[in-house]
Amino acid sequence: MNDSAEPGYDADQRTVPRSDLDAAWGDLFPFDPYPQQVDGVERAREVMGDGGYLLLEGACGTGKTLIALVAGLQAVRDGVGERVFAVTPVKQQLKQFVTEVRTLNAERDEPFAGLVLVGKRDLLPYARTDALPTDRGVHDAASDMRELTARLVSRESEMPLDVSPGALDGRINVCGADGCDRLSYSEARCPEHRGERDEEAPWYDPLRAEVLCRLVEDLPGERLETAGATAPYPAEPPHTRDVLVDADEADPLADESGRFDPFYARFFADEGWVGFDFTAGERHVLDAEAVARAAVGRGTCPHEAMAALMAEADVLIGNYNHAFDPKTRRLTREKAGVLDDGTLLVVDEAHMLEERVRDLLSETLSLHAIRTAHRDVALVREYLSGTGGAPGADPETHRRHARRTMSEFSGVDERDLRTAQSFLEWLAAAIDDEVSDYLREEYGDWQRAFREGSLPDDDHELPLRDPETVEVDRLTEAAGEEFPDDVWLRLRDVGRVAAAVHENDGQTDRTPVCDAVGTLLWRWGTAGHATYFREIELEYAEKAVEDTTLPDWASAYNAALSLYNCIPQDPLARTFDDLAGGVLMSATLEPFDVYRRVSGLDLLAEGSEDRDPRRVETASYGLAFPESNRASWVVDLPPFTYRERGPPVTDYDEMTPTRRAYASALVCLARGRGNVLLCLPSYREAEWAVEYLREHVSKPVLRDRSSDSAETDAMLSRFFQDDGIHRVLVTSARGTVTEGVDYRGHRLHCAAAVGVPYANTAAPRMRAVTNAYDRTFADGFETAVQVPAVRKARQAFGRVLRGHDETGVRVLLDRRYLPDAPRSVNGLLGEAERAEFTRVSPDMLDLGLAQFWDSNA
Repeated sequence: MNDSAEPGYDADQRTVPRSDLDAAWGDLFPFDPYPQQVDGVERAREVMGDGGYLLLEGACGTGKTLIALVAGLQAVRDGVGERVFAVTPVKQQLKQFVTEVRTLNAERDEPFAGLVLVGKRDLLPYARTDALPTDRGVHDAASDMRELTARLVSRESEMPLDVSPGALDGRINVCGADGCDRLSYSEARCPEHRGERDEEAPWYDPLRAEVLCRLVEDLPGERLETAGATAPYPAEPPHTRDVLVDADEADPLADESGRFDPFYARFFADEGWVGFDFTAGERHVLDAEAVARAAVGRGTCPHEAMAALMAEADVLIGNYNHAFDPKTRRLTREKAGVLDDGTLLVVDEAHMLEERVRDLLSETLSLHAIRTAHRDVALVREYLSGTGGAPGADPETHRRHARRTMSEFSGVDERDLRTAQSFLEWLAAAIDDEVSDYLREEYGDWQRAFREGSLPDDDHELPLRDPETVEVDRLTEAAGEEFPDDVWLRLRDVGRVAAAVHENDGQTDRTPVCDAVGTLLWRWGTAGHATYFREIELEYAEKAVEDTTLPDWASAYNAALSLYNCIPQDPLARTFDDLAGGVLMSATLEPFDVYRRVSGLDLLAEGSEDRDPRRVETASYGLAFPESNRASWVVDLPPFTYRERGPPVTDYDEMTPTRRAYASALVCLARGRGNVLLCLPSYREAEWAVEYLREHVSKPVLRDRSSDSAETDAMLSRFFQDDGIHRVLVTSARGTVTEGVDYRGHRLHCAAAVGVPYANTAAPRMRAVTNAYDRTFADGFETAVQVPAVRKARQAFGRVLRGHDETGVRVLLDRRYLPDAPRSVNGLLGEAERAEFTRVSPDMLDLGLAQFWDSNA
């Protein structure tokens, strides 16, 4: 029930008949709602109606997804916003949103238009069929193909397509300039004889794009098939030599670099017309498969189609990146125009928001990218001097293209290019020095250890300042001694200009990285040192290195600069303030005062000189299931800390007393009835528990480890297998199977969180985060470490009860969860949990389990 609810409904009533609802949203709800759902919808609707945000904590069975969707859609009907945008970091929850919208649409004459947002890998046809070049990443290969396609369909393109003037019903024009017989497509003159382009005309020529698509359609070979649709284009990406006149001479692109994307071209040929609508999706909800099927069948780009349909959707469903990643927001905000004051935001699994957004705001820059950017700038300088270019290329043409591009930019000259080139060379050497010094200090003769195979395959953090102070990092300080103070600021402009030179050069297919590198280095030099922590990431990656200009450690490690966001409070507040309001929901948001602070919502509520205060409220709903169906215990064991538990040995005689006590308790729980989930504070401790339990428990003991999703799914399938055999699953409370995994029905009978799953507070990055929170919120350890850890434990034991007819046991193993314990974290549990969890001594655990299951036989 609602722990803070106003009176007005019967707490024992199972559902409220829709016929009794006196609410505008009553026709939206697909079944008779529970009382907490009625209360939740009313609260959320009222808060969103005032342009505010509701923090909604609801235990499993509350129906948080339906509450948020119904309240948001009713707010749209009330004119508060234009659409609902639901974001979640968990794929299973994304599917749940899709299911719920389809359920809402099932009986509606005018269904809501729903659209699932996904990335290019899931939508680009040649990526879906694994037909992209294998020597590069999918994203880079796809981007290169799309860039080349854009060049082919550009109004300014000088690449002659292999088509006659009379093709396409005579619509193709021939240049009207005297003595010129070049094709000009939809223009009166070819690019060479054209005046300044009409600024109102699009950059692309739809007739060129149409010609390009027709040429590809006529190519022989099997057609591409995906999502149950057959495309009009070949299964392999076409090449420019297939569509250009005298391709060997006119097309300087080599092999794979000459491949382009006809689906992308068709989108421009149709001038952005998608050719299908939401009826192509099941119950008016377009997921990735539906978009791909509809788009591929008519030869247009599914990813562009998705972007074009975004503004027409009533409900958008995506992941956190679409709302909070500065890069992805360009699609959802700038291109599609849907992250604005017409959007009501629903944030699912909101307890993850702070950590996930911190990662989204952080950036890395590899040594490889720095060296490549150095080469980009060096080549531009060579072009400008008339000495650069590949064998057979005309240096004078390079020079002409480079100077023309440089003239289009003000404020960047050849001296800036020279400084940037020197700086990038210096930066690569500085990273080499930092890494070399660290490896010598850490391992001594590390080269010998590497040759002998005894070098640990560990990754490392190399902090560039004291994590517990706010000071300029060593690289920035050293750069100030070698270069002008504004060098970091200038790198962004230089990178942008150098990239434009390469992109406008007609003799090369080079894909420059200097723009992105310059922008990141600009951020490195301007971002606050209290908010961002600077370090070098060293990743163990054994490989053969033939480049003699690389550092000797490159055969064992990859190095990257890391600009790590410590506190995302301000960016979150700005994002929320851009929108019409919304709901942030999770089973574990309490303590609300802490969540309001770290999420930036307190800043929103306070307002500022340029921002009006926004309404921020909270609501909490406990388990709505019969209390007799569950046992909730804190086992009074010593703190499971690193110092107390000692090394993870499996010989009972060699264990510390604390580890022995936990080993006995784990065996007791594992031997209990049904499937058992044991959540240790780390994967290392989970490994210990697995080894020990396999020697002392007859049930199969499954080990979850940090792995890819396919391996995790296979492990869960074994755990859920309905074959009459009960199992034990051991994992880390900081892993993936304790959040967003559905243990409904009889999949789980007991869930236990072992210890308080703190992050590694000794790591430099975590120390920097704690320091930043100390400075902002006074109690950095509680807000940055303790609260997230307790939420992990709450998520873990929350897996066990998912419905009214389920029974189960929830256990916390560590006396720190008790209210009177030293270093107690009891106050960080939810209010209902503090009231319900009771103390159990270790020697009574076995008896307690037996009595509970006997009473629930």
